[in-house]
Amino acid sequence: MRQILSIVILVFVALILVESKSTTGPRVLVLLDNEDDKNLYTKFFGSLEGRDYIITYKTTKDPNPSIELFSYGERVYDHFINFAQKKDKTDSINPTSLINFMNDGGNLLLVISSEITENIRNFARELDIEIDERDTSVIDHFNYNISDDGKHTLLVSSNVVNNEAILSKEVIEGPPVLFRGIGHKVGPVPLLTRILWANDTAYSYETGDDQVVDREPLAIGNSIGLISALQARNNARVTLVGSLEFFSDRFFDSPVQKPKSSESYSKSGNEAFVNDLAKWTFQEKGVLRVTSRLHYKDEEYEQLEIYRIKDNFTYTIDISEYVNDQWQAFNGNDVQLELIMLDPYIRVNLTALPTTIEHQENQARRYKAHVQLPDVYGVFTLKVNYKRPGYTYIVDTTTITIRHFRHNEYPRFISAAYPYYTGAASMGIGFLLFCFIWIFNKDAGKSTAEKKKLN
Repeated sequence: MRQILSIVILVFVALILVESKSTTGPRVLVLLDNEDDKNLYTKFFGSLEGRDYIITYKTTKDPNPSIELFSYGERVYDHFINFAQKKDKTDSINPTSLINFMNDGGNLLLVISSEITENIRNFARELDIEIDERDTSVIDHFNYNISDDGKHTLLVSSNVVNNEAILSKEVIEGPPVLFRGIGHKVGPVPLLTRILWANDTAYSYETGDDQVVDREPLAIGNSIGLISALQARNNARVTLVGSLEFFSDRFFDSPVQKPKSSESYSKSGNEAFVNDLAKWTFQEKGVLRVTSRLHYKDEEYEQLEIYRIKDNFTYTIDISEYVNDQWQAFNGNDVQLELIMLDPYIRVNLTALPTTIEHQENQARRYKAHVQLPDVYGVFTLKVNYKRPGYTYIVDTTTITIRHFRHNEYPRFISAAYPYYTGAASMGIGFLLFCFIWIFNKDAGKSTAEKKKLN
């Protein structure tokens, strides 16, 4: 009994000590239709296991499926991958549970097909993503692979987002990817980002034999989304991929060539694309954090809670980025500082300082700004609100108080009052001149009056 207890304790400690590459945790739930489906994606799951993720596989055909994302109000998993397309036997994976999972900081990778369940479709609508109807596919009669079956649904696309926070430069400039699946339309929500989309000659429709397009498709051209992502305000990430085969070993190793094209590739870019996509979704890249911030009066270097109006003021903030499994200095050049009391009184760009040995040890880059505090006293908020596609959001706030001048801090003479000073001085001088003239001309006036009486 003691040996069993010791083994359980050791296993538990080992699980705790395992550090995944993700900044949010190692626990992953993978939902499949069948246990055999796992053999179709061995390279993808192998890459996750190689990055120290603890993967739990569940299928919708289990006799008593227990697919719970929460237990006693706490998340059981840090990430959820959905490969299941058929109607499951449990209602635990529904729009409400997925939204709660996302609101609690969990990341979602939803891989769908034309047989998508209504739960996933309704959840996508909550994100302002409209998925095309059942049994439809994205069709392109000009940009398809030579191994296509004649329906022109095996697309070749290089339309990837040019954002190295999401996809590496090697993927952006690398071979095109293969895609066969369902399309969707992305709404105007600013939190959404299209990662892969169709070519101008594509359209989304049913793929029956001798199919005639007799109604308007949901989307046409490059408005068809193939892969899209949303980063919530709490930095949880949701990625929607419209193709199961996109993650398959067969697509990873398939050659790519368009008909009547001299360009050919011995291997598609799917594997590198999927690895980058999973890293971003599970917050292995594009993650920012604030390590420290400091504010002080110039040349005093002491952080205060109360400052005086018109003080020369310095603000610094240290930001690091998670790159290649470690925290490094962030290299952004568009970070701004706002000084807010109801409305921003001051908004300035923060200057990125050169990395020093100290900053390399702290694995962060320091940003600095010099400002003069406004001529308004009250409670102000120092706010760095950095939100860029692909990066986790930074909203860092600090509150300070700005007081007015004390009675002995005002200057002796105020330049704005010089006209009043001049008016008072001129009035005093005029009064003295009047008195002088009145006093020294009094006798002369009296003698003149006496002369008139004599006459």
